[in-house]
Amino acid sequence: MWNPPLSRRGFLYATGAACCSAFLPVSAAADPAQQAKKYKKLDCHLHINHKGRTIEDTIKHMDNTGTEKAFILPLETGEGGVTLRTETVLHAFHQYPERLIPFCQTDIRQPDVIERIRAYHLLGCRGIGEQKEHLPLNDKRVEAVIAECDELNWPITIHFQDDKKGFNQGIEQYLEPYLKKYQRVRIIGHAQSFWSHISADVPSPDKTLYPRGPVKPGGLLDHLLSNYPNLYADMSAGSGFNALARDEEFTAGFLERHPKQMLFGSDCPCSDGRGGEFNGVCYSTRLQEFLVRMVKDEATLQDIFYNNAERALNGNA
Repeated sequence: MWNPPLSRRGFLYATGAACCSAFLPVSAAADPAQQAKKYKKLDCHLHINHKGRTIEDTIKHMDNTGTEKAFILPLETGEGGVTLRTETVLHAFHQYPERLIPFCQTDIRQPDVIERIRAYHLLGCRGIGEQKEHLPLNDKRVEAVIAECDELNWPITIHFQDDKKGFNQGIEQYLEPYLKKYQRVRIIGHAQSFWSHISADVPSPDKTLYPRGPVKPGGLLDHLLSNYPNLYADMSAGSGFNALARDEEFTAGFLERHPKQMLFGSDCPCSDGRGGEFNGVCYSTRLQEFLVRMVKDEATLQDIFYNNAERALNGNA
C-alpha cells in the first residue's frame, strides 16, 4: 500500500501550490483553439475503428485536430468494447507511413504471445498497447510481456482499471516493482486507476473510477513520476482530462514537476475531430485547449504535444 511520509506530502503541497511562471493559466482573452494550432502534435493514443471509424476517417480526424502523427493502438481481444487487430493497424501504417506509428497487441493469455510479439516487431510495430486483458497487474503473463518490451527497447501502454471487471488491477502495489526491475521499457500509464492516483486520497473503485474535487498532494503518480523516468503519463480520454481538470491549481504544479513525462493523447471516439457521433465532444481538441490555457511556456508545450512521445517511442527517457 502506498503511504508516503508526511515530509514528502508537505513538500509536494508546497511545490504544487506555488505559482510558477511557466505553468499559469493564460489570459482569458487568448483563444486556446487558435494557440494550439501552432504546435506539432503526436497523439499517443488513437484507435482506428472507434464507432466504426474507417482508416480514412481516422486520418481526417487527425487533420481536423492538427495532429501530425499518432500511435495507433490495436485491441485484439475486444474486452474493452473495441476490437482492432494488429494486422489492420499494420495495413493502415502501410497506407499512411508518415502519419501512423503502429503498435501491436495480442491476447497475453495465449501460449504463443511472445512469438507473436516478435513477429509483429519484424513487421514494423514499435510498441505494445493497449495492454488490456482481465488480469491482475502481478500476473506472470503480464510481467512476461513487460520483460519482452524491455528486451526490445519498446514502450507499452497499459490500461489500469482496478474494479472487479477491470484490467491490470493492483497499480498501487505492483507498478513500482516493474519500474525498478525493467528500466529500458517505457511504461505509458493510462485510464481510470492510473489517473485516480494523481491524488493521495483515492476512493474505492467500487465507489467511483472518476473522482472529482480537490486533489490531495502526495499521490502515487507524483512519487512514481519523480523517481522513474521510464514512466510516462498518457493524458487521453475522460480519465486523463478529469484528473487534470478537477483541481487546476494542483495541476499547474503537477505539470511543472513532470514536464518531460506528460504525453498528449486523445483516445477520441468522435468521427471527425469535431465531436461528430460523440455528442459534440472531441477529446483531442478539448485537451489541446486546456493545455494551452494552463501552460505558458512554449517549449514545454511542444514537449507535451510532441517531443515527449518521441522520447517514449525511441527510448530516450
